Amino acid sequence: MIKLNRFRTELKDIEFYYKKKTFPEFEDTGRVTFRIKGEGANLTLTFNLEQGEKDKLPKIKEGKADFDISDLEIEFDKKTIHHTLLVPMLTSLFKPQMKLQLEKQVENNLGGFMSKLGDLVMDNISQANRPFLSGLDYAKKTIKSSNVGQVYQKRREKLE
Repeated sequence: MIKLNRFRTELKDIEFYYKKKTFPEFEDTGRVTFRIKGEGANLTLTFNLEQGEKDKLPKIKEGKADFDISDLEIEFDKKTIHHTLLVPMLTSLFKPQMKLQLEKQVENNLGGFMSKLGDLVMDNISQANRPFLSGLDYAKKTIKSSNVGQVYQKRREKLE
């Protein structure tokens, strides 16, 4: 599991176009800035590992991302919008849905990244373990070929 906690970010001056087709019809364009505020956002990347009896290293079975925003601020550039009261008011009504959609989109976008990150993590684990594992193999071979190994082998043969 990899956790990133309390990070903040800002998407500044995003151009938007909004059109409501039902009564009362309404349309506006402008720029908006999204800020993650408060306690920030938390991103948790979870990997499920699987290791068979003959496998030297575990394999990643699946990866999952969870993204949670504590508080989302939406600020409109009032110089660029026509309805300076109505657009922010409507946005505040839909803010919980917007926050949820943003969280879901980040989680979905991280899907492909999760498998690449998992491969990198497993590659680094195998690189780190290689000297240790090869050292163990070398130690086994040394003991088997030594006098201690031959004495152990003879005792084993007598017991059988």
